[in-house]
Amino acid sequence: MASEQDAHEDETTESQGDETRLPPLWDTPRILGIELTNFLSYKRAHLELSDFTAIVGPNASGKSNAVKAFRLLRDIPTYGLPVALARHGGFDQLRHRSNGKPNDPAIKLHFAFDDAPPSFYEISLGSVSGKKYRVKSERALVNYGTRGDFVSFHSDGSRLSASERLNGPDDEIRSVVAPGQSALSTGSFASYVVQNTLRSIQTIEINPALVGALQDPSSTDEFDPAGSNTTSVFEALTQEERAQVTERLSAVVPGIVRIEPQNFADKQTLAFFQHTASGNRKFLAKQMSDGTLRAFAIMLAMTQKTQPQLVVIEEPEVAIHLGALQSLVEILKSSSSTTQVLITTHSADIIDEVPVDSLRVVWSDQEQSQLATVSEHTRSVLRSGMITPGALLRADALDPDFAA
Repeated sequence: MASEQDAHEDETTESQGDETRLPPLWDTPRILGIELTNFLSYKRAHLELSDFTAIVGPNASGKSNAVKAFRLLRDIPTYGLPVALARHGGFDQLRHRSNGKPNDPAIKLHFAFDDAPPSFYEISLGSVSGKKYRVKSERALVNYGTRGDFVSFHSDGSRLSASERLNGPDDEIRSVVAPGQSALSTGSFASYVVQNTLRSIQTIEINPALVGALQDPSSTDEFDPAGSNTTSVFEALTQEERAQVTERLSAVVPGIVRIEPQNFADKQTLAFFQHTASGNRKFLAKQMSDGTLRAFAIMLAMTQKTQPQLVVIEEPEVAIHLGALQSLVEILKSSSSTTQVLITTHSADIIDEVPVDSLRVVWSDQEQSQLATVSEHTRSVLRSGMITPGALLRADALDPDFAA
């Protein structure tokens, strides 16, 4: 982005008297969407993301499988490709099966830096004997600014070719990739940018039992997706940020007035102070309901110091009182101005609070998951004000755009 590069002239370097402007390493790109090919229940699907996006559909339709694609992308730079695949049940479990035949999966992530043309990262896996895998293709193109600057790489699973055009002629870099490994580990500049992009995606899978249990102190201020380090993450916040989490939680769980870290020998937990008829009472985390702990963990994930670009939350309504869902969605929508939010849900009460343009409908057709925006004829009915999205969902009449 030329404007930001100009604003950061102190970040530039000089080589033989010529100024070379660095690309915006400090930036995190916006996530535009994801394409799935032969991935789990999806034969082919394209999910476009807005600031706040909700995937809606019945159980076993494919909502969780879309989330797993984001989780796998995050895991690749975090654990390496072999471990990432193992954490998802192994390569063979990820392959889409139609007519009894397994097909090789591919995932393509689209993202963009401000006014630059869209960028992408794509990985395609193939099978070898013994239900093992190989990397058939892995490639990325990262565009900067409006002057045609870019970095890219392409790997066939064994050889890597990387190109860079940053304020000058193209540079070519060639390297090798170990069998079964991702090219993200090769150290090219493009792989560095892609790693940062994938790590900026966080899927939230709150386990209330872990949030309520005594926890080991953690040196990281990054929220653990299951909630096992909530005390340390909350402790790392400023007083203002803690107050924001408390205020947001009180909108969902009325009566919460204060939250404080508590230490017990080499363990720690949180104390919740709740207003009652007899005054403010102190409750340790393990004494709070699952719904309260889930709501608190979601609020904390949206406020953590290491702020993700995209937070993915499966069924945020689980264990949360129906009367609090409107407040929960409003908080998530307001947070999406700085952090993109993707949720999955089959709650009509949540759908009523989501703009129709932010809805994505998933359904199963001939054992294949399909995903699309809401159809135009359904949008026209909703614009008339005669019915709500939640009412259409209850009547199984929230129709997708089949032509999308």
